[in-house]
Amino acid sequence: MKKKLALIMALLLIPVSIAGCGSSSSTTASTEPAGTADTSTAVEAADTSAEVEAAKAASSYHFLEEDLGVESYAIGFRKGDEELAETVSGAVQALVLDGTYDEIGKKYPDIKDYLCLKADDIDPSTLPEKGSGDSSFTFKHGFDLDYPPYSFLQDDGSVGGFDVELCQAVCDYLGWGYESVPFNWDAKDMELNAGSCDCIWSGFTKEGREDDYTWGITYSNNTQGILVPGDSDIKTLADLSGKIVGVQTATSAYDMLQDSQKELADTFAELKVYETYTIAYNDLKAGAIDAIAIDMTAGSFLITDNNS
Repeated sequence: MKKKLALIMALLLIPVSIAGCGSSSSTTASTEPAGTADTSTAVEAADTSAEVEAAKAASSYHFLEEDLGVESYAIGFRKGDEELAETVSGAVQALVLDGTYDEIGKKYPDIKDYLCLKADDIDPSTLPEKGSGDSSFTFKHGFDLDYPPYSFLQDDGSVGGFDVELCQAVCDYLGWGYESVPFNWDAKDMELNAGSCDCIWSGFTKEGREDDYTWGITYSNNTQGILVPGDSDIKTLADLSGKIVGVQTATSAYDMLQDSQKELADTFAELKVYETYTIAYNDLKAGAIDAIAIDMTAGSFLITDNNS
């Protein structure tokens, strides 16, 4: 489309350029029948304008007003690791008090409005002191390798995301070493139980898993929703009937569509399960699927990141 627009602009500018450089009016005389060039250019410009508007409409991805449900994000530890969970949770609260929690949140606009910890609710006397951790200990942070803006691998191979930065800040506060353990999300329990990581900290929903882990502090809330292109005819959840909906495997959205929202999922033409939301979003842009079931923060990040 860019080439087509460039060609149109070039055709429009040719008469202007010749008129500016010529020495007489005869230089600019057209050899085409009157009205031919103007008509064809106008038609092509109109076609291109329609294509541009269609592209803009399709690119304005948004969430349906109806959501799938709300949830809270917390840090999941192995069953029995209460002391470690308490220490990390205390350090997170200390970072709320010193402003680090909010400062990291400002780097991720799609998350900051969902952060739920407030300094007024925290008792400083219950928190670990700065540098009080064992300096020989390295905390192994387990997270989804492709779940922005919470955790992800960057183009240069380094790790990033709100949860990653907050965990690194916790380790700095306590005086621990930090080790990143990125994995595919459906491997999280295997990695945790094998001891490859000390926790699962990556936009990890607590609801429905209360008895499966020792839980650390809840630090963020979120909402699961349906993401669609701007020109989609899907306006409500009921409109998903007969549509192809994408979702990432082992996520809260996937769990909801298998449980509390199963009746809705049964109306889909297909629930297409992906390894990552990035792949699902690429398919949505390509028109291979009609919608994505995804949490609001991750979906908003994908929209912003792809439009930047």
